[in-house]
Amino acid sequence: MASERTIPMKNNNTLALVAMVGGSLTCLAQVEVKLTGSTAFRSSLWAAIPNLYTGSGGSAPTVVDPQTGSALAGNAKTFSGTMPALYGTQTVVIKTSFSGSVEGIVNLVGAANPSGVTQPGYLNTDGTLDSNTAADAAMSDVFQDTTNYSNAAGFPSLDDDTVGVVTFGWYRGATADASTLVNVQPQLLNALFANGKINKSLFTGVAGDSAASVYLVGRNALSGTRLVTQADCFWGANSDASLYKLVGTAPTLDTAATPGFTSGSGVRTVLQNTTSTGPFVGYLSNNDGNAIATQRLNYNGVSFSKDAVKNGTYTLWSYQHVFFRPTITASKKVLFDGKTNPSNPVASNGLIKAIDSLLSGAAVTENNVALSQMNVERTGDGVPVTAK
Repeated sequence: MASERTIPMKNNNTLALVAMVGGSLTCLAQVEVKLTGSTAFRSSLWAAIPNLYTGSGGSAPTVVDPQTGSALAGNAKTFSGTMPALYGTQTVVIKTSFSGSVEGIVNLVGAANPSGVTQPGYLNTDGTLDSNTAADAAMSDVFQDTTNYSNAAGFPSLDDDTVGVVTFGWYRGATADASTLVNVQPQLLNALFANGKINKSLFTGVAGDSAASVYLVGRNALSGTRLVTQADCFWGANSDASLYKLVGTAPTLDTAATPGFTSGSGVRTVLQNTTSTGPFVGYLSNNDGNAIATQRLNYNGVSFSKDAVKNGTYTLWSYQHVFFRPTITASKKVLFDGKTNPSNPVASNGLIKAIDSLLSGAAVTENNVALSQMNVERTGDGVPVTAK
């Protein structure tokens, strides 16, 4: 709304003029929405957002990317333009900055950041840094109750819309000694989470591999990818895990206060390294893993495909949620719910519908799945998958 100010009463014409000016300011006010959370879903979201501008009767948005080398590179973008069907002639700015599902929930419930963790900033439309980190909404790979920031733990319950299914995978490193790694399964992974490294022979069944180790690279404790992966193999979503990182060419135990990478790109970089003196395995969203798809391992003996997810034979997946700050304004909520059918956002004309349309498509680089395509379901993270 336009800011209010006291104006001495003159006459009816003056009052009419004030009303017109105030109304014009309201119509032209910029709508700004800040969105954080899941890095696993960022590529899907970034692909859906432009369609929301153009599908709403507007033109393709202006997109601001951080410079290479910036702390935000690969995890932040800002979009601006008009969405006539939703906001008329108002400029709509969507600022996105992602650093993990749980970190997004921490942001929305107002919890203190864990040791060594800071909330990410955003980009203004001119490319400068917006250091106000308070988000309006957060994408999440996990239910709020899966995290340590649930209502049972004393935090406010967040409104939640489920927008799709996000898939994950295990990947081997690019070194020659990793090429014989084919499959992972929960018992093997539990040993790996406990120790950060295990004998290679446990992967290969070859006695001669018993002198070599396989090392685990992964995400920090605020990552939904980590929580989903650990929950699905019964390690415990929030349980501690030993992780290794690459220092030069040497696999080295990560002893940071919050060990692990804030983004899947960090894990992928380790897995792409060809000079490591020991083989790595790690977990990624399958969209983050597109660049190393040939290094994807079978999970419980099943190779990843969207059909395997839809029909229940591949279980390393979760629902993608969007959580909302309790004080989000009705104007900002329109961006997500749309206007044509806001009580059923997936059938409306907002961002949730744009995401569903994207996931329902046939893009070969899109490894996430629309809810309407699933023939199976689950009631929580890592719980059994059952037929609908």
